[in-house]
Amino acid sequence: MKMAKILLASSLALASTGVFAQGKPSEYTEKDLVWQEDFNGKKLNTKDWNYEFHEPGWVNAELQSYDDSKKNTYLKDGCLVIQALKTEKKDGTVYYTSGRINTQGKHAYTYGRFEARLKVPKGKGFLPAFWMMPDDETFYGQWPKCGEIDIMEVMGQETNKLYGTLHYGEPHGMQQQTVVLSDGDYHNDFHTFAVEWEPGEIRWYCDGKCYQTVNDWFTKRPGFGEQTFPAPFDQPFYVILNLAVGGSWVGYPDDSVNFDPNSDDAKMYVDYVKIYQKKEYNENVEKPAKAPVVAKTDASGNMISQQKSAWEFMLAGGGEGSIETDGSNHTIKSTNAGSLEYSVQYVQAKVPLNQGYTYRYSFDAYADADRTMITGITAPNNSYERRFGDVKVKLTTKKQHFSYEFNMMADSDPDCRLEYNCGAQGSTAAIHISNIRLEKIGEIDMSFGKACLPDGNYIMNGQFQEGKKRLGDWEIDNKAGAEVSVTKDRARMLKVTSPKKAKPEDVVIRQTGLKLEKGLTYIVKFDAYSTKTTFVTVKYGDVEQKVRVMTGKTDAKTKAVIPGHFEWVYTPASDEPIDFTLMLGSDGGSVFVDNVFVKENKVVMNGDFERGMTGWELYAHQNSSAGCEVNGSRGKEAAEVTIDNTGNLDWMIQLKQNGCLLEKGKMYKISLKAKSSLERTIMLALQRDGSKDDNWYPYSNTLKFSVGPEMKDYSWQFTMGMDTDPNVIFTISMGAVSNKIITQPHTVTIDSIVVEEVQKKDKK
Repeated sequence: MKMAKILLASSLALASTGVFAQGKPSEYTEKDLVWQEDFNGKKLNTKDWNYEFHEPGWVNAELQSYDDSKKNTYLKDGCLVIQALKTEKKDGTVYYTSGRINTQGKHAYTYGRFEARLKVPKGKGFLPAFWMMPDDETFYGQWPKCGEIDIMEVMGQETNKLYGTLHYGEPHGMQQQTVVLSDGDYHNDFHTFAVEWEPGEIRWYCDGKCYQTVNDWFTKRPGFGEQTFPAPFDQPFYVILNLAVGGSWVGYPDDSVNFDPNSDDAKMYVDYVKIYQKKEYNENVEKPAKAPVVAKTDASGNMISQQKSAWEFMLAGGGEGSIETDGSNHTIKSTNAGSLEYSVQYVQAKVPLNQGYTYRYSFDAYADADRTMITGITAPNNSYERRFGDVKVKLTTKKQHFSYEFNMMADSDPDCRLEYNCGAQGSTAAIHISNIRLEKIGEIDMSFGKACLPDGNYIMNGQFQEGKKRLGDWEIDNKAGAEVSVTKDRARMLKVTSPKKAKPEDVVIRQTGLKLEKGLTYIVKFDAYSTKTTFVTVKYGDVEQKVRVMTGKTDAKTKAVIPGHFEWVYTPASDEPIDFTLMLGSDGGSVFVDNVFVKENKVVMNGDFERGMTGWELYAHQNSSAGCEVNGSRGKEAAEVTIDNTGNLDWMIQLKQNGCLLEKGKMYKISLKAKSSLERTIMLALQRDGSKDDNWYPYSNTLKFSVGPEMKDYSWQFTMGMDTDPNVIFTISMGAVSNKIITQPHTVTIDSIVVEEVQKKDKK
């Protein structure tokens, strides 16, 4: 039910050259070489490479620490050697060290061939890797939204099997292929591993033969539009080489593993790293169109197959049992409930659901004794997101009919999965299910108008990252024949280049139907600069503003142009939807626009969660496991964060809101209500956005407080002592606060969040 799926195609034998005929031969030559590292020196060149420093458990529950020790990372005989070491202390405890190096900030490229010749260690729990991450992981959002390219991974206990993987999303998507050697392995001999990455296509190679091609991926943030393809793989990536010891995927070393420093078993050898790049790439690519999702039904409209072969019985986590079925009537028998709710699981895969439709799901069920089971419909190819459920069904010894209706709001998916989870729920009583139906019963009105995005912005695609040519959601009226585009640089700004004598109203971009509320106050703002001084007109509702746009200053460090900032306060006089319009024509110049916002004027918006998760985002690091929903009756809504594992650091689970404004010298009061089904500590801060420079300074100080089963009020006051900051992040951290890792499932409930300015009292 919650097991991450690894999408494995059938394994390939390298000796089988016919299999590789489908792959594209490399078109790169030595003339395309732009950088190489032969490791022929006496020590690692830190002008090209960075050492990474991490504590054990930093990611993937790994055992090793990473540092710059010459015992772990060194050069020998023209090779880089990364060596894992096992050390036993006097008290008998064991710790592991290893090496991890990268070229971040020194050698990062967008597109090209990335190649290394190496051989891997041997032993259970070793996971060597040659892989790539974006130079700025925050540009599209934290992993997996930022993207990851794994060129080579080989498990130490299976050294004849190579994995090549692409990660992206959110939700987390992954495509993976393996190559199994029919003769030899990747430990005893050197092999050459490479990725060729071009706009819209990434290819994996082993010893010169292409074994995987991927041309379909995506990235987006929950509640936002999909970023324009080929995002996130349209930005500079850097190279990483490391050797992990243990982890949630590879497993952990046992007594058979040889850590002797004189042996090659615990060493990764890298002969060279090469990067090739063509002089130019055609970035005018589009995502391949997906085939329509078609649901097969029987004569009554039922989408659930009655064939025995369509069903699968699965066990996990110590579960034991069996299934009796004729395809229509099913008896699930358990002899051991196991440790997981899905330890005994019965599923039907390949259930297609179409976006924009309402479905009715129903079945009859009873049990040999009163008990529960959990049912749902999941999306295995999208991190097992729930399309419906999980619903805990209370069964009795009398047959009952259960019926549920749900809306399919996600993208159409041919590979959803109907699940019955009959594991660890306090009973092993047999369950009998029949008359299972799934039918399409209606169509949803998807034209909701311009409701606001999760960050509170009523402008869609205000940063020009979404849709065709990154201009999605904008209506363009171009009477001047101007060039309207989005820049290719990291800023991704709208660029309007007009012919001479063009007037502002000759080039118009707009969004219509913004649903603002009467009496509320909104901030209207955008950034802009031009190649020569000009005037721009902005209209919102019944207000029209004419502003002078200058050429902008250049940042001395980054050499980027600093745009001017324009901002107004607006209070609608009615609830009628308004239009937002920018008139951008200029007399032979270019106008650049970015960060267009229409947002409610509050330090923290939707603190009562009456509008669901609007304005809020749950961040859950891959080391943690958490989800968030808004529940409660009208006027009594609250955010419920369900946590299965906190991860090992406080920031690994955060309920957060970006774009909060704190003004220098003002005093603020923070208040909220909170409780937890498990006694624990959580943490709060209004902090600087450190995504660009890793400076997360907490303006409010870091506020830790204890929560328990009863809802309680909490409040604090602080004075903003730093310069005014319009991009503050409000965070409630629910990871391993005070270094306490929690693996016991629990729920933290948050409500009535308010951050308000208070008047300072005069000193007497």
